[in-house]
Amino acid sequence: MKAAFTLRLRRLADELGSTGVLSLALFAVAALFLVAVLNPLEDRARMLEERLARAGHAPLQGESRPSGAAAKLAAFYRFFDTGEQPADWLKRLDDIAAKSGVELRSADYRMQRPAGRLERYEIALPVSATYPQLRAFLRTALAEIPVMSLDQVVIKRQRASDGQVQADIHITLHLVKQ
Repeated sequence: MKAAFTLRLRRLADELGSTGVLSLALFAVAALFLVAVLNPLEDRARMLEERLARAGHAPLQGESRPSGAAAKLAAFYRFFDTGEQPADWLKRLDDIAAKSGVELRSADYRMQRPAGRLERYEIALPVSATYPQLRAFLRTALAEIPVMSLDQVVIKRQRASDGQVQADIHITLHLVKQ
């Protein structure tokens, strides 16, 4: 029985050739990937969507999700249309810096008005803080100011023994034109 099976496998390999055997092996790997990786990820995604639904958040799939390109674009702009002015976001940024122990020495502001509906307020902040304070400031600011993006951070330390670092932070506030 075992010899007959082996003989059939050899005959099949001869008929398929090396390309056919390689193709079958790739199909087998793809099936294994589907079963071992993709199916568990889909189950986890379903579980997370159910948890979000139970927590009272809007479902990620279904009829409330924008379907057309226009609806998706409108949802995109709604995200950035917070109703707050740049001064409100800057006050919040200053409060976060103070709570984090980061010293904001000055700031350079530039407003960019591209052709689209979004305005960009580019801000350069030279700051002085310890490295953990700087990280806490950036983490909190990015979490609490959803319309902010971190563009660049340059960190300098005079000596390795210094506790303070000097950093040049470049951020952008993205707001819908009023």
